[in-house]
Amino acid sequence: MAVLYRKYRPRNFAEVLNQKYIIRTLKNQVESEQVSHAYLFTGTRGVGKTSVARILAKAVNCVERSKNQDLRSKKNNGDACGQCQVCKQIEEGNFLDLVEIDAASNTGVDNIRDLIEHVKFNPAAGKYKVFIIDEVHMLSKGAFNALLKTLEEPPSHAIFILATTEVNKVPATIVSRTQRFDFKRLASEDLESHLAKILKAENIKLPEEAIKLVAQNAEGSVRDSLSLLDKIATLGGDCTLADCQQLLGITDIAVCENLLELIALGKAGDIPAFFDSLLEKGLDFQILNKDFLEYLRKALIFKVSGAAAGLPSAAAESKLQDLAGKFSANELIFTVRLFLKSFKDLAASPRPDIPLLLAGLEAVYKKTSAVAPARPQEIVAESASVKYQANTAPPKVSSATLEVQNLSNSFAEETVSRVGGPPASLEELQQVWPQVVEKIKAINSPLANLVKNSPAIDVRGNAAVLGVKFLFHKQNLENAKNRAIICQALEEVLGKKINILSQVAKESSEETASPASAITDALKIFGGELIE
Repeated sequence: MAVLYRKYRPRNFAEVLNQKYIIRTLKNQVESEQVSHAYLFTGTRGVGKTSVARILAKAVNCVERSKNQDLRSKKNNGDACGQCQVCKQIEEGNFLDLVEIDAASNTGVDNIRDLIEHVKFNPAAGKYKVFIIDEVHMLSKGAFNALLKTLEEPPSHAIFILATTEVNKVPATIVSRTQRFDFKRLASEDLESHLAKILKAENIKLPEEAIKLVAQNAEGSVRDSLSLLDKIATLGGDCTLADCQQLLGITDIAVCENLLELIALGKAGDIPAFFDSLLEKGLDFQILNKDFLEYLRKALIFKVSGAAAGLPSAAAESKLQDLAGKFSANELIFTVRLFLKSFKDLAASPRPDIPLLLAGLEAVYKKTSAVAPARPQEIVAESASVKYQANTAPPKVSSATLEVQNLSNSFAEETVSRVGGPPASLEELQQVWPQVVEKIKAINSPLANLVKNSPAIDVRGNAAVLGVKFLFHKQNLENAKNRAIICQALEEVLGKKINILSQVAKESSEETASPASAITDALKIFGGELIE
């Protein structure tokens, strides 16, 4: 049996799926005999670009169309007859006036020069010589330059059809000399309907869930859907959804559901074991990452628009809607970005589970904490794409320090009660603050910069409360050595023993802080410098 994608390749305009505006335009041009000298067909793989190019070559060269007025104007309305000698030769691939070139393997200027020499000769059997250049974006700069002159002034008997999946790589000078047609992906529903018709014609029985699975994983490509269908057709009508997933290398949807549920419930402790079990089963983590991103995409779309996800079963649809309800839209967006990063990191990871493990854990911490774990060094490295040399490494952040918006009551009471004496007023502190900074600067310049940008915002008992921007500022100020320096400076200026507390300002949380501000503050605190 012939492979399905070759057997069911469209042979006339009527058989082309879901490109009706392109087909209508081309048929009208053929019917009115106003065919362009050059076309550019763009779009993703497997949506009909090369097939339509061949159909157009048949239509313009069809012998019956040329001599039969009735056929030209009424019967086929711009389509080829499919029965004449020319149509049959094109179907069999031995028509002399149809030249197909794969630009991926013929990229050089010499290949295009040979083609240009061929263009000069009149057609041997048909009305037009048709040149189809597939993956035209792969041509070299020299080859494009050689092709350009011919596209500007082609002989009247020549038609060029350029096909590409990456039109952005085709020079604008080439694009401007063609009629461009953008082929669109097919919707899953259209692919399902097409696959069902083929299965019926081939007398193959498959579960409805398997057909949905194929359509959803074909990514809008008719050719890919037929290739996948060819694969699972060998399983027979009694195959299950799990059988199809295993054969096609698609992640079981239950794995995606379980992972998202662990994140939703904040079960950080269960995530390492979850990924270990998948590693033992030999699961492809690149496929898992890709499929989980698709699952997250559907959850996000449902969250923001209420649109159905189009999953293989009603139970899976209900489960996704339930999980999406446990997240805010911002949390889902944050999680998608984490797993996009893990997908990029997979190639460089010594173990395939590490990038996904980190993404899963960070998603949990984001979900369960008001403020995500602070990573000052990572902020500087990733946000600015620069390196800095620090004299003092930032202290590690444990889960116990995540709640930074309010001061710990026990710590505040201990600090306030430790020192006696008359309290200083907030106004008094603010007045002398520049002098305090100068005292500290003589001992520790980076610390003085931090104190300068952490003004007194309150007085509690005999403790001055300093307002800081970030969690690692607070940790640096509360370091025993730094606190002793600040308290000593306060005592010298005010003549009073005053302790200090620090508090992260609510409006300067990690999510709202700008990257540039974070970089500047980090450099000031740790005494670092930017390195080109």
